[in-house]
Order: sequence, then structure tokens, then C-alpha cells
Amino acid sequence: MQAPDTDPPAPSEPLQDSAPPAEAPTLASRSPASPRPQPRRWTVGLLSALHAPVFAWAALSLPFRPWTLFAVVTAALALLHAATAVLSLLPHPLAPRAFRAASFVSLGYLAFLSFELLSSAVYVASLNRGLGAGIAAALLAAWAVVALLTLPFACWGVASTGGVRLLRPKRRPSPALAALAALAVLAALSLLFRHRVAKADVMPVPGGAPSLTGAALRDALSSFDALPPPPPPARAPSLMTTAPAACAAPPEPGRPTLVVTHLARGRDPEGAAVATRCLQPAPGEDAAVALRDALAGALRGPLKIDVVSAAQPLASPGPGLDGLSLRPGLDGLCLAERCLMPWQLIALDAFNTNAPLAGVPDFRFGVDLAILRRALGEPERPRGAGAGGAALRDGLTRIETLSYAVDGDGALHLLSRIGELSVPLTEATVQQAADAAQRYILGAQRKDGMFRYIVDPFTGRASFDGFSIARQAGTTLALCELGGGAEGAPAPPEVGKAVQRSLAMLAKLERKAGEGGAVGALFYPADSPGTIASLNPTALSLVAFLSCRDAVDDARGAHDALIGRLARMVLATQRDDGGFAPQLDLARVAPVLGPTQLYEGGQSVLALTLLEALAAREPHPDFPPAAAVRAAVDRAMDYYANRYWDHFASDFVYMEENWHCLAARAALGHHRRDDYERFCLDYVAFKSRLVLDEDSDVTPDLVGGYGFGNVLPPHNTATSGFGEALAAAMAVKEARGEDLARDRARMQQVLGFLVRQQWSPATCFACSRDVIIEGGFSESMASPRIRIDYVQHAWAALGHGGRVLGFVPGRSAPAARPL
Repeated sequence: MQAPDTDPPAPSEPLQDSAPPAEAPTLASRSPASPRPQPRRWTVGLLSALHAPVFAWAALSLPFRPWTLFAVVTAALALLHAATAVLSLLPHPLAPRAFRAASFVSLGYLAFLSFELLSSAVYVASLNRGLGAGIAAALLAAWAVVALLTLPFACWGVASTGGVRLLRPKRRPSPALAALAALAVLAALSLLFRHRVAKADVMPVPGGAPSLTGAALRDALSSFDALPPPPPPARAPSLMTTAPAACAAPPEPGRPTLVVTHLARGRDPEGAAVATRCLQPAPGEDAAVALRDALAGALRGPLKIDVVSAAQPLASPGPGLDGLSLRPGLDGLCLAERCLMPWQLIALDAFNTNAPLAGVPDFRFGVDLAILRRALGEPERPRGAGAGGAALRDGLTRIETLSYAVDGDGALHLLSRIGELSVPLTEATVQQAADAAQRYILGAQRKDGMFRYIVDPFTGRASFDGFSIARQAGTTLALCELGGGAEGAPAPPEVGKAVQRSLAMLAKLERKAGEGGAVGALFYPADSPGTIASLNPTALSLVAFLSCRDAVDDARGAHDALIGRLARMVLATQRDDGGFAPQLDLARVAPVLGPTQLYEGGQSVLALTLLEALAAREPHPDFPPAAAVRAAVDRAMDYYANRYWDHFASDFVYMEENWHCLAARAALGHHRRDDYERFCLDYVAFKSRLVLDEDSDVTPDLVGGYGFGNVLPPHNTATSGFGEALAAAMAVKEARGEDLARDRARMQQVLGFLVRQQWSPATCFACSRDVIIEGGFSESMASPRIRIDYVQHAWAALGHGGRVLGFVPGRSAPAARPL
């Protein structure tokens, strides 16, 4: 056996273009002095040329801060790949050395990134419950992408330029160029086929083109005012129906299809019923004329018109991805001649029924085709019969529609999903949206002070399952911050009454502890067992009591003793490093250490910041000493600014830290720290990158939303939370003398998105008449339920964002003192 070399000899020849000689190697040819077979130079050059721009892009684009360690190391690897590509393609004698160097550096780069990502994943998963594990999984996915880009190239490079093993492998022939070309052709054909499968067949529409359809429908509605009047509102139902439209034939190219839902005379002469008609005029007939004839039996009132603009046999996006075969809120579905419109699928919450992981039933996204087949009138299939994806898709047709609503005055509105596309962003529309959100919240309160927690806008069913003290407190906070009159004027009576009821309800949830009952914490239900109090509900309730103290006349001083007790609870949870424990054992008045929940750190800093200002302005025996509170605030700000996110992943991603920006804004007048303000600004800089704009290649209704593209529609609460944080960050920037031009443009996009997503008279054609829906905000444009905090956060974004843009009167930030 050949004795191994201690060090591989340096290659003296450039990378070869041709295959090695055909003669079989002899024993002499395998002597230590024989030249080592070299990889084809064009293959190395091509791969390096592909790798270089990828790593260059990652270095320049992924970190939102310049010149991070990741950016420097990644840029160095990109330059090394570029050098390898140039030297290999020239060719040059140094090409093998560059290839070997790039391979070893790639392995080192992967090791560096593995350690840093693993460290960040463990940190984030340990720090936060719930979303922490998800972020850790995302970091693992990022590692897999990097490993794919580095490991195969590095292993090939090391092995083909000498390796690190003592015995060298036998020479093997390189893959044939023809095989690579064949694979490239097959890949191109596959991509072309998938692209074609995703395209629906265009159908004729009134006016001849989608841009002219609205005008054609307006002409058809010219006789709207002559229709019989509807019954009184108390006897007139909404247009809500989940019954599929029955067409004469399945929607198909060459034949227009319109589905109209309207009010018609019911069995009760003084009442009305919902009627749905599918119009399919023969080719050559005017669809607008057919619509005019169909409305002859309708009552004057809201109309819903869906024009089918394209149709396609339902296809799967890929193995296991049938849940994403319909675009949320944009696509309807037909089974033969029975069709459900996109708005009906939203009303059924059909885009959140697919549960791809059997062990995680709460993880839902996309559609469940078995459920939709039953909704379309198909009897339930026997178990095991045709359970596969292809069988579930059989006979189904995906349809795209142009969605219009006609209000009670006969005005035609173009809709997208459950929003209105044509709402402009003006001072009037922002103020109207803020006022409507306030009316919704006031109308959602019960006599006992509790706000209606969850509402289905289509059925009106309300639920208090999962009621949260923190969300009750957050809604109360919004009323006190934004529900008052002109600056300095007392809140209107209806707002003051709602605030008083809510504060009284929260006060009843207190449980006292400590010597003389000096510490208080909130529990729901009030009589729930146990002595372990969570920080989150108490901290945000303290924020509400402090914010409402001066905003509502009747609240001034009424809850000062309670404020003192809740403040001592928050102070008791503070750790030595300045952070906060998630719980407090009331029996021992001792913190219970462990991973924190989202938001509670920022909420705690905000609560103590507000208390610090109050205790300094109005010393009170019920309050902790102002000096002690100030010291606690300073320790907390130092921790969150310098140690809380002091790890590798902070160059790429932050968790939900909106409340820290609100705390930094509240502290502008009395406790400024440059590092804490910078923490807020860095966080908002990262979040700004996830706000969709005109360059994001998304549908127009998504612009301004906070999300990840067209596949999953942006959640309104995430967008609203960003709007709140951005408004606070803009106040901080203004105090620092920094430029706000880009932030103003971003805020306009966010507020524009929110005013389009709010339930309005035009979009509420199918809303329940039993509860207030207008002014509310659903979870997303494809998920209908309204939760009270969705409305609270949206109102806060509209109010505070509107103030910094000058659309809404008032100021959200105190007068800032110098840093």
C-alpha cells in the first residue's frame, strides 16, 4: 500500500479543461511524485461565480445594521469565491490554491454560523414561551440553507485538492456535460409547466375588460332607485348566506358568470329574505343587461355582485400543500355548477381550517378541501374512500372574481377580500376610522365593565373564552389616551363612564399580599386558586390606571392606593440584572424565575416610567419612593438596551418589543437614556423591512401591511402594533433631531392599510345586525373574527400615527428634555 504524504504537494498546473488520459494508471503513476488529478476548471469557476453574488447579497442585505460581524465575514467569503471564479476561468496557476482556500473558509464559515445560530436559538427559546420555539425553528431553517450553500462545495474542494485524509482516493471521472445539460432542460421544462398550471383561463366580463367592469355595472344599476324600498332595519337581514350559488353550468371560458346576492320579498310581507342568483348569459349577450333584468325582483338595499373573471381546475401547489391551493380571500370554489364566492369562504373562516400537523391542532392555515366539498353540498364521503389529495381536488374549480358591493344609497364599491380598495388616506378618512374604532369599543362594553372579547362579524356570536386581563387593560388605556376631547379638555361623558366601569372591574380582580397588604396583583377569575401571580396582567393594568388617572376626572386619585400596591408587585419581580421575573409568589412575595412572556418586559418598563413621573410630580404615601422607582427604571433600561438582545440573532430579527418604544416615548420628559432609545430605533428599523410596499410585488390591498408576501395575508394586529411602535419611535427621533422623512412615508403606508381593513358600511353588507361591527378590525383580511385587542391596537396606531402625521389633533409624547 502506498505510504501517505505528510502534506499534499502544491499543484503546479491550472485546473484542467479536459478529462484525464484514458490509459489505466500504473503502480508507478501512483508514486508520490505523480501529479494529483484536478477538477475541471469551468465547473469550479461556474459554482464560485454563482456563490459569490449570493454571499455578497447576504452580507449587504440581511443585517439591518451595517458592518456587523456577519456582514464582514460573509463579504470576505463572497470575495474569496469571486477570486476563485476569476482564477479558475482564466485559467491561472493559483486557481487550485484559491479553490482549496475557499473550501476551508466555507467550512469555517459554516462552523461559525452554526455556533452563533445555535446560541441564538437556545437563547430565544429559553427567553420566550410560545413564539420562542418558532423563532428557534426559523433559525434552524436558515442554518440548513447556509449548509446547502457551503458544505457540498467545501467537501468537494477539500477532497479534490488534496483532502485531509492520509490516503487519497482513486481518480474518478467527472460527470458528463450532457447529463448536466439534460438536467437543466428538465428543470426549465418543469418550471414552465408549474407556471402554466398556476394560470387560470380568463373569462368574459361586463365592459369587456376588468378596468371597464365597474362602469358597466353602474349603467346596469341605473334603475336602483326605482326598486321597492326595503323593510325597516329591524326587519331587514344582512346579505349573509353560506349557501352556494346554483349556476346553470360550471363557470368556463367563453361564457360570462355573475353571482348576485340581494334582498327580496320573503314569506312575511313586511320582512325580507336573502336571495342569490347566478347569471350566465349566452355568448354575445350583454351581462349588464342580464344583471338589470335579474334585479327586477330585488328590494332597494345592499347588493353583492361577484363577477367571475377567471377559472381553472383546482391544482395542487405541491406535495402536501393542498391547503394553499386557494389564495386567501381572493379565490372562490365551484363543485360542478355549485359555487361559493371568496367572501363566503371568508365568512366560513375556510382559509384557517387546514391542520397540516396532527399533533398541533392549533396550527392552522389554508383550506381543508374535505370541509369545502361538504360546504358545496357534497355528502360526506365514507372513511377511506378517496381520501387522497387528487381525489379531494377532483371536480373542483378555482375561480377568481371581481368583487363589488352596492350600499343602501346605490353607490358601487370595488372590494378586495373584505376591504375596500379605493379608500384614500386623508385627514378625514383617518379621523373617521379612529372615531369608528372608538364607537366599536364603547359599544362592545357590558354593564359590568368587561369588553366583549371575540365576535364573529357575520353571525354576531360573541365569546369570552380566553378572556385576558391585559387586553381589557390595553383597551382601557386606548380609551384614556385617545378618547378624550381637545388637548387638555376632559373626556366626553360616554368615554369617562366606560373608563370608570373598566377600572372598577379591573380593581375587583386584585388580590393583596405582603405585610399589611402592601402588594397587589390581578387574577382572573378573581377567585381562581393559587398564589402565583403573572406579571403581564398586573403590569399593563398598572399602565392603564396610571394613564387614566389624569385623563378622566373621576379617576384622579380614586385608585392611588391600588396603583401603589400594583407598583410594588412589579418592583418585586425585578431581578438583580434589571430584567423582570415572569411571576411573583404572593405567599412569599418572591419572584418566580423563568422564561418571560412576550411584551411584559416593555409593559413593566412603561408602567414604572409613568409611575416615576407621577411620584416625582405628586409624592404620595401610597406610592413607592420616587428615587427607588427611578433607580428601578434605570436598571431596567440598562438591561433591555445592553444585555437583553446582546446576541448574534439581533442583527437579523427582533421579537415583539413594541412596548419598549412606548416606554422610551413616555420617558422623554424625565428619564432619557441614549442606549434605550437606540434599542427602540433599532427594533423599528428591523420591523420596517417587513412592511409591504409597492416594490414588494404584492397585490395592491396588501401594501402597507406587515407580513411576508402574497401567500399569507398580513395580520391587522401585527401591522397595528408596528404602527404604534413607529409612532413612538418617530417621537423619539424628533427629540433626537433625526430625520423623519422615511418614517412618515412608512407611516402613511401603514395607516392606508388599516383604513382599508376596517369594517365599514360598504364592506359590512353581510355583517350581523345584532351587535356593532362597523369600526372593528378582523384578525386578517382572510380571517373574520374580531377580538377586542385587534380593535384597540388598530385604534392606537390610527390615533398616535395620525397625530405624528398631523391627521389627528393632539400629541402623544411629552415635551422632551435633552439627553
